[in-house]
Order: sequence, then structure tokens, then C-alpha cells
Amino acid sequence: MPTLNRAPNEQELKKLIAVFLRAETAIINEIGRLRSSGLADYGAVAALERVQAILRKMESDSWIYVPQMVEKQFYTAHPEARRVPGESITKHIRAYNNAAALTAEQHAIVDQLVANLMGEITDASVTVMATVQSALIGRIEPDVYRRVGLEQVALRQATGQGVYKQLPQFVEALRREGVTAFVDKAGRRWSLHTYCSMVSRTTSRQAEVLSVLTADPEQDLYRISSHGTTCALCAPYEGRVYSKSGTSPDYPPLSDAFGKQDPAGPDTLTNTWLNIHPNCWHSLSPYTEAGRSAKEIQEIKDFSNPAKNPYSRDPRTEKQIKAYRAKEKARAQWLREYRSWERYRMTVGDPIPKTFATFQKHKAADDDKFKAWEKLYREENKNG
Repeated sequence: MPTLNRAPNEQELKKLIAVFLRAETAIINEIGRLRSSGLADYGAVAALERVQAILRKMESDSWIYVPQMVEKQFYTAHPEARRVPGESITKHIRAYNNAAALTAEQHAIVDQLVANLMGEITDASVTVMATVQSALIGRIEPDVYRRVGLEQVALRQATGQGVYKQLPQFVEALRREGVTAFVDKAGRRWSLHTYCSMVSRTTSRQAEVLSVLTADPEQDLYRISSHGTTCALCAPYEGRVYSKSGTSPDYPPLSDAFGKQDPAGPDTLTNTWLNIHPNCWHSLSPYTEAGRSAKEIQEIKDFSNPAKNPYSRDPRTEKQIKAYRAKEKARAQWLREYRSWERYRMTVGDPIPKTFATFQKHKAADDDKFKAWEKLYREENKNG
């Protein structure tokens, strides 16, 4: 098996996530601009058009990167299948766009994964549009928002209301909830870039898993990678060997790790989520007993066997747990600061920088600029 080169895939994923972050930033800046201008009625309608244009561009850009990201998982996992004699594998991977086709099964998988991910991104886009639209001019169908908005403008002008009256409620709702793209079963609200990044990472890893599992129809045993800093959900499943078909007498079914969509259904991959959990970074590699001693084989069987090594046991050392918590703490800190920039930008408007990086720099320095922004933010909250 060739060494799996994840760098090109990670580059595509980062480009895709950057698309989502740019879209959310642009929407927040649009809200900040409206906040600064007083948000006249006609401005609210125009704002919706601009938000819709931002989301359409996000979807359009996603159609560029999503197919590339998914296909690259297959091409870089199996570069020898497309290699031209005399060319290096590295050059061969870079030129994947000009390569020969995947198998019919792999093409079908690529198409399905692309369709699934684009469906998630589109749904998130619709939810964001509905969130902003509802706050501005009431909950209505997306295809008629402009007509109804213009009718409301005309009505307010006729009654002498003029400036839009729901600005405080609008800003407060968005400050509280952010630009919501998805609400999960637990009631948690996911922002546009957080949710779309999560489903993109999940799809990328599903593509990698399937590229490995479809490489050799005769291969049944696979090992899940082990990471130094992993979460409590993944830790009990990593490092074990599993049976793809679920029929091995010596190894547990892969569906144990991936989880069944129908708990009462079969142990086949079609009944799994193809990942331990959303956003999971673990990967698969084919496993063979060939070349291993009887003792080593038995140790791997015992380690993989949930009867002897229960899934309920957390195998991580205290050092690994601390490292994972430190990584998650840093990520949570970044998200808190980003949400802080969103709230400041939506509440105060143009005095707040249009980029998170600039805001973050002044916040970290706790300089006079940031203190002035804090004062404006508190005043707006007090007056709102």
C-alpha cells in the first residue's frame, strides 16, 4: 500500500472552510453596516438581497471545492491506480484533474458524497437566510421575501413610521443566537461556518474511509488509527482491528466503531455512519496477519475483542487526556473570541474592525482601541 498523503486533501478542505468563514464574516459586516446606518426600511430589503448574494456565492464556491476535496481522497489514497510510467507519485497526485476515471463504484460514492455535502451546505444557507430575513421583515417564504418586504416598506411610509422599528430586537436576537445555520436535536445552535466546516470535515473523512474500503474487495480486516490527543468518544475504538463484513470470528465488526444507523439492522457498512462521530479525524488502514508472530496476532485479537477489552474503558493516559483538553480549550477560546467580535460588530457597527484578526489583535493587547470599543459596546447594550 502507498503512504497516504493527506496534504492535498487538507488544502482543499481548508479552502472550503475559508469560503464559509468569508461568507459568515460578510454577513456580519452587512449587519454591522446596517446598524451604523440606522437600518431604514428600504435598507432592510436591500440587505436581504446582499445576504442572499453572499450565500449564493458561498454555494457557488463550494461547488468548486467540494468535488475536488472528495475525489482527491480517492486519488491520493490510491495514486498507483492512475500512475503514468516514468512520473513520480507526487506529480501524479497534483495532476489528478487530468487523470483517468475511478471505478464505477467509486464514482458513485464520490457523486453521492458530493450531493450529500452540497445538500447540507444548501440547507444551512437557507436556514441562515430565513434567520436574517425573519429578524428583518418577518418569517416568510424565501422566494417572496422581496415582494413582501417592499410592501412593508410602502405600508410604513404610508403610516409615517419611516425608520424600521424592530432594530433593537433584531440586533439582540442576532447577538444572542448568531447567524444560525443549524439547530441540532439538543437545541444547540450552529453558526454558518462552524456547521458547514463540521459537515465538510465529516464528508472528507467519509470519503477517505470509503476510498480505503473500496480499494480491494477481498480485504476484510482494517485497523483504526491511534492518535496521541483524541476525544473520549474515539479513544475506546482506536487502534483496534475490525472486520468490514462483520463476519470475522476473531475481530469485531467495523459497525461497532462507526455506529449503526439502525441498531437492529445488519453489521454491514451500509448501515453505519462511516465515522466514529462528526468531525472525527481517525483513518483506516488494511490489516493482515501475514508476517506477524502467533503471539503478536493473539495480542491484537485480544486488544480488539470488546469482550476482553470493553469499549467502556478509556485507554488514554492522564498525559493524553490533558493534551486533548488543552487542544479543545484553545479551540474554544478562538470560538469565544470570534463570537465576541460578531456581537461587537453587530451591536456597534463600523467603529469595530471588519476583520476578526484585527479585532483579536487589539483584544489580546487590551489597548486603548479595544477599551474604546468595549465602552461603545456597553453603552449600546445599556441603551438597547
